[in-house]
Amino acid sequence: MEAQVQIGILGVKFTGKTTLFNVITGAGMPTGQGGVDPHRAIGKVPDPRLDRLTDMFNPKRKIPTSVEWVDIPGFQAGAGSDGDREATRFLEHGRKVDAMAQVIRCFDGGFGTPDPLGEWETLSLELSLADLQIVENRLEKLAKEKMRMGKVANPLEPPMFERFKEQLEAEKPLRDLELNPDETKLASGYAFLTAKPLIAVFNVAEGGEAPAEAVQAARDAGAEVVTLCATMEEELAELEEDEAAEFLADLGIEEPAANQMIRASYGALNLISFFTVGPDECRAWPVRRGSPAPVAAGVIHSDLQRGFIRAEVTAYEDLIAAGNMAAAKADNKVRLEGKAYEVQDGDILEIRFSV
Repeated sequence: MEAQVQIGILGVKFTGKTTLFNVITGAGMPTGQGGVDPHRAIGKVPDPRLDRLTDMFNPKRKIPTSVEWVDIPGFQAGAGSDGDREATRFLEHGRKVDAMAQVIRCFDGGFGTPDPLGEWETLSLELSLADLQIVENRLEKLAKEKMRMGKVANPLEPPMFERFKEQLEAEKPLRDLELNPDETKLASGYAFLTAKPLIAVFNVAEGGEAPAEAVQAARDAGAEVVTLCATMEEELAELEEDEAAEFLADLGIEEPAANQMIRASYGALNLISFFTVGPDECRAWPVRRGSPAPVAAGVIHSDLQRGFIRAEVTAYEDLIAAGNMAAAKADNKVRLEGKAYEVQDGDILEIRFSV
């Protein structure tokens, strides 16, 4: 199963990253052993709407959206220098992911008094330093190119990278900069870490809370915030579903960690889900909020975007109220939309195309 979304889980050592990774994916990887290679596992995105559609259409298969979780090795902040910094080397694994989830220790666990705010600030600095190295290397190459050829191939690059350098040296993320479309396209090839959406995961002791100042710092940086106890969730994962739900209810926890992480990931990436239905399969697809219908069609297959003509659209709530697709059509709840239509969360699409 190929994942449509990839989320990196990162942080300094002994924050409970791999424990959380195991809770989300059921991978069962050993914890607290360090290493230099990331763990990877794919998890399904639970969606009650897909379950309801599957009951209605009784297809041969149900295919939920999937997320690949990448457990990036924990690092020692500040270790090494320049390109040999442990954080710089390990964080390279994060350049290919769509968003990053920083796990922050808010428990003792035999590792000393936690410092959530300090940990948040430390990783923010490490991400900036890793990007700054890329920026400085590029500026150096551009300077050599100008000396050799009298000009640079792309005149947009020097001023853009100088802006990036100034921003990073001020310990501010690149995501805060406003870029025009040409700059956005140019910068995308470098997969800057501080330009990626961020999720702050405060890993607390059972019954504990994340410090307000650390939570506020994360929110001020534009991060989605999740608070959980990974060790307790690990124990819950061993229970039957009904028992786990009852235990969560007794603790006043509304949803398990996996669901919290998925919801935060969708929020950070500004994603919604749409559906395709039929006798062969019912399937959920992720797409950026505000995407026009041809872009959603392209998520399904590039040919559908290239040859897009119209989208037959039914709102999930309308279909459920009608009881079946035939009744929805009889009630005029199925409509044809063109290229300018913005796909809504829960839309059921059938693409008309020609190639």
